[in-house]
Amino acid sequence: MEKSDITKSRILDKIRVYQNKGEVTSTSFLDPREIFEYQNLYENVSHYLDGGYEEAERKILVIGKEEKDEKDDYLAILEIISNKNLSHREVLGSILGIGIKREVVGDIIIKENIANVFLLKDIFKYVIQNLERIGREKVKVSKINRSQMIEYIDNTKEINVTLASLRLDSAISACYGVSRELSSELIKNAKVNLNYKEVVNSSKAIKQGDLISVRGYGRFEILEILRWN
Repeated sequence: MEKSDITKSRILDKIRVYQNKGEVTSTSFLDPREIFEYQNLYENVSHYLDGGYEEAERKILVIGKEEKDEKDDYLAILEIISNKNLSHREVLGSILGIGIKREVVGDIIIKENIANVFLLKDIFKYVIQNLERIGREKVKVSKINRSQMIEYIDNTKEINVTLASLRLDSAISACYGVSRELSSELIKNAKVNLNYKEVVNSSKAIKQGDLISVRGYGRFEILEILRWN
């Protein structure tokens, strides 16, 4: 069974538990693609998504409640302090290296030599006991609360561009300032996702609300199409 089928099955199981027994249940962390792809499964059931902070990308799905309250503690936040600056790749790799599955790890926020890692509550003690190094550097690991976490800095910026057409390659070209030829190559080489799904058709039509990610460049969202004749 593919990972997507397993994730879908687990969400449906959580929904059935709530509908049959009235129990509030939660999933492991869902990535942005899974949240987008499976929202039709849970959108008509009482639920909320929580990643530990408002802008989190990876979130757990809580079935049976409309919003989080103070009693909810499905997540734990670990603070990792090193003697040198940390990177997302190093921190995630070291955590997975002690036998942790990716789905129990949420976002990782880093500021120089300090990292905040969001985990499922059930696993944080194991990580504290077993995570001794990030790379070759010894680190200090402790649990913190949400008020102590690193401030997340949103680097998103809003731009206005003129598109030659409402095509995927045209949007990439305009947003990143590259040629249409390069945009088409990126798409054909499977380096572009549209709404979290791989696209290889350069002429694919885009619309308001679409989220486009380009490997090596970043991602952007079509917030509004102001005018098109």
